Amino acid sequence: MKKKILFLCTGNSARSQLAEALMRHMAGEHYQVMSAGMKPETVDPRVYQVLSEAGIDAENLHSVSAQALQDQHFDVVITLCDRASNECALFSDSDALIHWDFKDPKPLEGLAPFRETLEGLRARLALFLMLNGEPQQDVIGPVELFKIMSDPLRLRILMLIEDEQALSVSDLTKVLEVSQPKVSRHLALLRDGGVLQDQREGLWIFYRLAENLPTWIRHTLATVRNGNPSMINAEKLKLSALADRKKPGYSHKDSTLNA
Repeated sequence: MKKKILFLCTGNSARSQLAEALMRHMAGEHYQVMSAGMKPETVDPRVYQVLSEAGIDAENLHSVSAQALQDQHFDVVITLCDRASNECALFSDSDALIHWDFKDPKPLEGLAPFRETLEGLRARLALFLMLNGEPQQDVIGPVELFKIMSDPLRLRILMLIEDEQALSVSDLTKVLEVSQPKVSRHLALLRDGGVLQDQREGLWIFYRLAENLPTWIRHTLATVRNGNPSMINAEKLKLSALADRKKPGYSHKDSTLNA
């Protein structure tokens, strides 16, 4: 079943029209896409020009009053200006209300402001679709995730596993220089919370990110790791120096053991 998404701005004449056409272009058949305005105006001709330049279908674009749609249920409502965000009460039963503040390109001359708005929307929509494009069961919510990450030791464990793909209790005990029971206790919490999963290979048990981990959690962990590249430098150096380190026979992307 298609998800219904509504892009909302003041005039429904530029930003929301670009978003509607671009979302249809990027999302294919997965979403039913609409746009509306609090005070709808005629669609700016430059909308059609920049969409045509980008090879995006601009047919059937027309201004719609938000009030005319307020009895409909939308899975997602995205407002594109501050004024429209104040009117979210019209769609209070929506599953998700999101605000992206884009500067109105209409008062500016030429096509450049419209091209810039289109590219800004493209980046936002690409991220939105990456994080929400596939049905996922959230094993934990954002509050629980940030509670887990607030503990320095658990955070370093997650960063090491995100970086190395799979590590054993022995690996973590040695590079973190903490007791085995303490490491095992934190790993058990992360496993029971659905963030990690373990797999035995011979006498060794390796921990890695859970296969069913939602994309938004993977993205959050990768962002923290890439945004703080020196966080686990010391641990990485110790890990590379372990002469007796056992490496797993499976990859991060494939839970089966390699032959």
